[in-house]
Amino acid sequence: MTKLQIISKQWSLIYDLLLLNKGASERTLDEIERDMDTLEFHCRKYVEADDEELMA
Repeated sequence: MTKLQIISKQWSLIYDLLLLNKGASERTLDEIERDMDTLEFHCRKYVEADDEELMA
């Protein structure tokens, strides 16, 4: 998963949580949490990476 895909998925999860909070979500909290766990797994490869944007 690319950095852009990760950011996009984060925003998607934020909106899923907002809809869930309003009672308007078609997804359950368990489904959202599974997606969050998957996203966290994909973020791990960037933990020790240098921030290339700050280096430029």
